[in-house]
This record gives sequence, structure tokens and C-alpha cells, in this order.
Amino acid sequence: MKVPPGQHPPGREFLDSIVGAWTRAEHDADHSAAMHLLADDVTLVVVGFDQATLRGRKAVAAWHREQTANVLHEKDLPIQRVYGWDSVLDDVMRESRVLGSLFGHRGKGQRVRYRLRRLFEISAGRVTRLTVWPDLGALERQLK
Repeated sequence: MKVPPGQHPPGREFLDSIVGAWTRAEHDADHSAAMHLLADDVTLVVVGFDQATLRGRKAVAAWHREQTANVLHEKDLPIQRVYGWDSVLDDVMRESRVLGSLFGHRGKGQRVRYRLRRLFEISAGRVTRLTVWPDLGALERQLK
């Protein structure tokens, strides 16, 4: 993000509010809140998962709807947050109940605990790129 002279990059509080709002939207299956956070030309990449990169608000929102229909997000246990100029890397241990499928693994109602890293890149108050690194090995071991 290029910041005009005399202006400052978003502060940690603002970046935390974006991550918090996205996490609440996941927890509450609040699709309108998720849509509100996304730029029109947002890109979603799930690292290690056999899914094409998704582009555009509608495609990413559809992914969000699918995830929340299949997985009940219970809680995140913070590990670390790393702040960039216009980005934040959120590293958590996620606890969820998998009702359907999560990153290609069937859950049948099982509870899982896995590490999840998400990089939020932000411009003009909206997420322009979301890169997600789920611990696919941990999910595979738990959802056999």
C-alpha cells in the first residue's frame, strides 16, 4: 500500500480489528460481515490445498459460506501475530468441529485442533489478499 505523504500506515489496532472481525464472521457464520471486509478484487490462496486461487469478492464469499457450513469454529488460541506495513500474519491453534469437509478431509462431527496461519493483506480498509496455511498433516491425522 502506498501511503500519501503525511499519512501513516494502519496501526496495530486497526489490523487487529480486521483479523478479529474476520474471525468473528467465521465463528458466527456471518457472511455479510465477511463480505464487508473484502475488497472487490480480493484474492484467496490456501497453501498446500488442491484448490485454485480464488479471485473476487463473490468467489471468496462462496468459499467462506462453504467453510462455515462444514465447520463449526469453536475457538482460536493465539500463538503469534506479526505486523507489516499493511498486513498482519495471524498464527493460531484452532479448535473446530468438522461436520462436513475441511480442506479435503471428512469430519463426521469430529472435533479437531490444528495450527492455522492467515496472512491478511489490506488496502483502503479492505482485505485484498488472504493467504491461509492450515496444518493439513494434523487434520489428516485427526480425521482418518
